[in-house]
Amino acid sequence: MSSSNACVWAIVAAAGESRRMGLPDGESKQFLRLGGETILSHSVRRLLAIDEVAGAIVVVHPSHTVRIAGEVAEYEESKPLLIAEGGRARSDSVRAGLEQVPAAAEYIAVHDGARPLFSRHVFAACLAALGECDGAVPGCVVADTLKRTASDGRVEATVDRGGLWSVQTPQLFRAAPLREVYSRRDLDGATDDAALLEMAGFVVKVVASTPANVKITTPADLPLAGALLSWEIETDI
Repeated sequence: MSSSNACVWAIVAAAGESRRMGLPDGESKQFLRLGGETILSHSVRRLLAIDEVAGAIVVVHPSHTVRIAGEVAEYEESKPLLIAEGGRARSDSVRAGLEQVPAAAEYIAVHDGARPLFSRHVFAACLAALGECDGAVPGCVVADTLKRTASDGRVEATVDRGGLWSVQTPQLFRAAPLREVYSRRDLDGATDDAALLEMAGFVVKVVASTPANVKITTPADLPLAGALLSWEIETDI
């Protein structure tokens, strides 16, 4: 598979309620500002700037469709950028996006809208990896000591971290396997889309990424992302 000839459509999952950000009801972290643009805008623009990405679907909470439509209108991108309404679970939102992906798409990327700083080089490496697997996900080797605790905080075991990775997005898939797993109704028990393929017996590989691909989840993550954004202006990631 030559990535230069690939047709990739991206689904951007941005329908979460952002409860851990401590925002007022109805607000979303996706619309917080980072370096003069919203977090979501950074994520979408970076995807559309990749040559192999043919278009994207942004999946948002139903209450935010008008707001994101106004933001999208300012992008002035030549590639198709569609909007879908998300559901209660992440899998519902990805399925809603998947329904709008053209049938001709060979590959599909699923990305968290709250990860605005992913590496285009890692994206390319994941795409290239699909020549020998069904899914490729970016990740970092776990470096910290891991401990399992009881509900009261007492340590029950120190976990062997050998072979463990902290996985990120964008996750890239061959379109057919991803569509197959999403055609099933029972999607419980998976914390990401790669897990759905794994449970169905498809082959998924991890591609080495960078810790700079942070997911903005809590208020403390925003200044960190701002510092990383300033740093990457001088660094080709």
